[in-house]
Amino acid sequence: GVQTCALPIFAYQQAQVDALRALCPEHSITTNMMGFGFQDINYYELARPLDFVSWDNYPGYQPSDPAAVALSHTLMRGLLDRPFWVMEQQAGPTGWQTMSRAPKPGQLRLWAYQAIAHGADAVVFFRWRTCRFNTEEYWHGILDHDGVPRRRYEEIKTMGGEVARIGDRLVGAASPKAVAMLFSYDDSFAFRLQPNARDFSYSELFSNYYRAFHQLGLPVDVVSPEADLSGYRVVVAPTLHVLPDAWADKLRRYVEQGGWLIVGARSGVKDTNNRVVDLALPGLLRDLCGVEVAEYDPLGRNATNAVRFEGENGAGCTVHTWCDVLQPFDADVVGRYTEDYYAGQAAITQRAVGAGGVIYVGCMGNGDLYGAVAKLAAQEAQLAPLLIAPRGVEVTARENRGVTY
Repeated sequence: GVQTCALPIFAYQQAQVDALRALCPEHSITTNMMGFGFQDINYYELARPLDFVSWDNYPGYQPSDPAAVALSHTLMRGLLDRPFWVMEQQAGPTGWQTMSRAPKPGQLRLWAYQAIAHGADAVVFFRWRTCRFNTEEYWHGILDHDGVPRRRYEEIKTMGGEVARIGDRLVGAASPKAVAMLFSYDDSFAFRLQPNARDFSYSELFSNYYRAFHQLGLPVDVVSPEADLSGYRVVVAPTLHVLPDAWADKLRRYVEQGGWLIVGARSGVKDTNNRVVDLALPGLLRDLCGVEVAEYDPLGRNATNAVRFEGENGAGCTVHTWCDVLQPFDADVVGRYTEDYYAGQAAITQRAVGAGGVIYVGCMGNGDLYGAVAKLAAQEAQLAPLLIAPRGVEVTARENRGVTY
């Protein structure tokens, strides 16, 4: 159902864009999107005719995970590879029938600065005064129903003074390029219909990889597989389930020219006509990865195996959901399974290609797995964090007119 209604959605938006271009050609056109969590529409296509992307940021629904909010900012920035607006920034408790927790002192300011740090050129708090009727009468604004300025008002007023001192120095400022993550709406649609393994979540897999690089303090962009990858040292494809020939050729050229590529399990399984390929997996990426999937074990979320990384002090980690049993033919083994009938078989491999290399991760698991893979890729690509900071401190950068902030 999602894909059958997609073309009318884009055509409907284009009709409005065309009318506005004719009536007010000097104005910018945007529409508010809803971050990483909303995957019912291909946002790459929706963003294409817009002047800039804007989106609605409500971190109060996930207050314990700043990386999740950062991921939404990063995807919105990557849709057009330019700064964005936050068209709705949370200003208080939100909800229709029930409400979220009230933002604690300092959180509204923190969330707004996180948006700016990740590429926002404008932040619009939603709303000024809480409305007294209709669906969003409990979707709180800066002022409550009575219109009296209180704690939230004073906090945002203080931030207004700070932003005034910054001036326009960050307007249009770019984010540095180091790591690119390839997000595919076709994969999102495909896995929603056929998860392949019980309780597999494409969004969770993608978020786990993003969180691993986020915790390393490395700049990350989330982009379409069709984007220009030449400026990135590392490209991460948590999976490329639906894989056009052109994407495979592009990734091969990227690696040969010095990039490091991470490819995850269930890549290269289908072509663009939704047909399973008649190739040994990972399909069109087999020769690039130097490995063949001999068989696979769809564990599901409630069954586990374990992987131990090679070397004297090789770390071990629990894996679940999916295990590719790998047969390397031109790649080095990085990690091996330690349990079940395929104990000792390859789970993770690495291959040098031209001036770069590729890491194939044939298993899925928890944060320790993705953290180890991220560290390996960063080491091979000689990537260093923007700033050494304690865990829990997020570091970003923006660059404008020869100055890095």
